[in-house]
Amino acid sequence: RAEIAATNPDVVCYTEVLRDTLPDPHVVEADPDYGYAHSGDRRKVCLWSKAPWTDIERCEHTGLPGGRFVSAVTHGIRFVGVCIPWKDAHVRTGRKDREPWQDHLDYCAALAPILREYALAPEPLCVLGDFNQRLPRKGQPQRVADALTAVWPGSVRVVTAGKLDPEGRLLIDHIALSRSLVPGGVQVLPKTTEDGLRLSDHVGVAVEFDTG
Repeated sequence: RAEIAATNPDVVCYTEVLRDTLPDPHVVEADPDYGYAHSGDRRKVCLWSKAPWTDIERCEHTGLPGGRFVSAVTHGIRFVGVCIPWKDAHVRTGRKDREPWQDHLDYCAALAPILREYALAPEPLCVLGDFNQRLPRKGQPQRVADALTAVWPGSVRVVTAGKLDPEGRLLIDHIALSRSLVPGGVQVLPKTTEDGLRLSDHVGVAVEFDTG
């Protein structure tokens, strides 16, 4: 929390988080049921803002794998928090009824029409969270990379593509913006503190942007 607060953010997307650890009061969250048993306080994705949220959507009645999507409007911008399933979601754990990349591909296919609809609205669009792919492609099958590329409306681009973590690896957590949102600097937040405390198994990423 201290590392994130030090960036003085207006909006934060938390993925794979304990709900009770988030700051109050303006939090919107995905459905808690993402197909794995848990004690009730785990969420795949939550959005926090300094300002209130409006027009909250979880898109439960689409083809999205459950519990991995939340969207709402704050600061005049439509934010979409995602946690796209990793390669082995429900393959060897959970329901054990999927092939590798199956839930990931299903998620991308269902997300594309949702984002196309949002892109037609008057609010600019920011999609952020765990994409579970390195951009540009590195290691994932071409068909998987193509599925994620097909998600983006023409007015949206991933502004964190090509950025590296402190270990020199491409990020899997990303931020995508409408072209009307002008990005400034990109900051990577290390997953360990200077004294070696492990904060997460993912780095964080922060982007400043202007409404242009």
